[in-house]
Formats: sequence, structure tokens, C-alpha cells
Amino acid sequence: RETRRIQLNYPVERASEPIVYRLVIDHGVVPDIRRGNFDARTGGVLVVELSGEKEALDASIAWLEEIGITVSPPGQDTNREWAI
Repeated sequence: RETRRIQLNYPVERASEPIVYRLVIDHGVVPDIRRGNFDARTGGVLVVELSGEKEALDASIAWLEEIGITVSPPGQDTNREWAI
């Protein structure tokens, strides 16, 4: 098992979807939300630690990017500065 700390930058059209739930149910990874900020007009940012098998983590991150969520190291956001 591995743990990866990542930042998820949500576009406004994805901010109301149950993305974290789908990570658990569809991909079998365990998220630990460390920080978050959502706004109905601008989208949102989550800093999470994802735990699971390497293949599941890789597939989860690929899926997030496919649906338009930007995945980056914590603190990497062009709109905000995050102190982690």
C-alpha cells in the first residue's frame, strides 16, 4: 500500500459532484481530506492523502484528470496560495 498527498483543483462544473465518494466506491482508494475550499462560482480545491495499491492510485489519478480535475502537488494552484 502507498499513500500520496495531492491537491485536486475542481472546475466549477464538477464542484457539486461526489468525486471523493467515487474514489472510494469505484477505485478502492481511501481518501483523507486534509484541507478544502469550495465556491459555487469558482470551483474548489481539496488537499487529500490517498491510500491504496499503486495500481488503484494510478488509475484514480488518471480518472480524475480524465474528468477535468487538475491533480498537482499540494500548494500548486494558479489562483490561490495554500500553506500546507
